[in-house]
Amino acid sequence: MEERKKSGRFIRNCIMGRSGQMFRMFWYEIKMDFLRSIRYRFGMISDLLVYFALFTVFMVTDSGNSYAQTYHYGNYKELVLLGYVAWIYAISAISNVAGSLQSELTHGTLYKKVSSKYPLQYLFGGLYVSSVLLETITIVIVVIISKLVWGIEFSFHPAFLVPILLESLGMYGIGLIVAGIAIYFKRTGTIVFLIQTALLFVTDTVPTSDAILRITHYIPLTRCNEILRQIAVGGEYTGMLPGLCIVALVWLVIGSVFFDVMLKQAKKRGNLLFY
Repeated sequence: MEERKKSGRFIRNCIMGRSGQMFRMFWYEIKMDFLRSIRYRFGMISDLLVYFALFTVFMVTDSGNSYAQTYHYGNYKELVLLGYVAWIYAISAISNVAGSLQSELTHGTLYKKVSSKYPLQYLFGGLYVSSVLLETITIVIVVIISKLVWGIEFSFHPAFLVPILLESLGMYGIGLIVAGIAIYFKRTGTIVFLIQTALLFVTDTVPTSDAILRITHYIPLTRCNEILRQIAVGGEYTGMLPGLCIVALVWLVIGSVFFDVMLKQAKKRGNLLFY
């Protein structure tokens, strides 16, 4: 009986010790990426300027006025801003992971992380969390400036957090697909830019045709935009959350599996040591 108790304690200690190590590694990735981004503030400032400049274009061209009729909601500019916020989170989940992997490849340091006993997807998850935190700061500033410059009446609802979180997880899965391409072909700059641009115009971030939406409805960002706007106008949205959850999980699984496959192929080609 005593031996069984000792064995049980040993197993629990091993599990807890391994879990603690994984959490510390995860936290380290978050901390280092966050501090690095804060230290080099020019990147955050340039992102802020680009995001606000692009949103200004939408305001000047009166993009999104059709939302007033679609949602029977006079404050359609708020609906455009909501979609824009979701888009920023989406592209951040993609570009941060792909960009960090590209940097690791360039400096020849990726093999160190590959040699870790923890999956790369888990370590890059720390970068994903860091990017969400940083983009939240940028988004808050963009929203405040938009309210001051364009007089947009924007109200925060705690319910916004759930679809944004689910969407970001799904888009992180897409980011892993892009990262898998990066680790095999070594170049993804153009691909990331094309994906970011396409997402802006095919996911109802700005008004998109129904024909396109029938195809892109399986992208987490598209579903997230619909839910956010239903929350804003006081519509029914709870029935849409399971669909977003399923789509996000599917993309996350596909992204993880695809990344594993491409990583194995990259190892065979020697991509991790020679750039």
